[in-house]
Amino acid sequence: MVREEPLVSRPSNPRDFYDAVAASYSEKLPDTRAETPFDLGILDHFVSEMPTSTKPVLDAGCGSGRMIRYLASRGVENVAGVDLSENMIAQARQSNPGTPLQVADIRALPFDAESMRSILCWYAIIHSSVDEVREIVAEFSRVLEPSGLALFAFQSGSGERLIERGYGHDVSIRGVLHQTESLAALLIDGGFGIVATADRQPTTRERSSQGFVLARKL
Repeated sequence: MVREEPLVSRPSNPRDFYDAVAASYSEKLPDTRAETPFDLGILDHFVSEMPTSTKPVLDAGCGSGRMIRYLASRGVENVAGVDLSENMIAQARQSNPGTPLQVADIRALPFDAESMRSILCWYAIIHSSVDEVREIVAEFSRVLEPSGLALFAFQSGSGERLIERGYGHDVSIRGVLHQTESLAALLIDGGFGIVATADRQPTTRERSSQGFVLARKL
């Protein structure tokens, strides 16, 4: 359940939260069935605009690895993934054998400068403050090759929410909404050019609008 009022209890940190819910998350979200055709269209545009180098594409905050499988279904080769949660990475390894996966904070990626051709950040900033997102943008700029793409998907709006009983477990976490234009401005400040932005209204299963920003490293 998502409460609209200010946070009143102490939420888990993201690592502990996703360690607790990893198996249930993987069962509830095994693939892209939760995405709308609009969402998948944005992902397909991301794939079509990628540079043609042979460097890896990174799923930053890959969770259980479901988006890695979608990228593969669209012909994307050499995909890697990182996630803050060790249990999420364990789930991702089960369903993506052979894919390089490791536990890492997306604010401090374990990769060399200019070693990635594109980065997918699919709902991986939904617990991050503006300052943390600024760190993420800087890190993406460091590891992306020139003209590399970064695609962000997130819950759009402003403020914070307390998400309780996450995936049926007795854990809660802070959810942070971000405005599309604000994220675009952070990316511009971080050395990116904006390729596209979009917002869509929530479906009947969602509490928030959904935002998307596609940017290219200059």
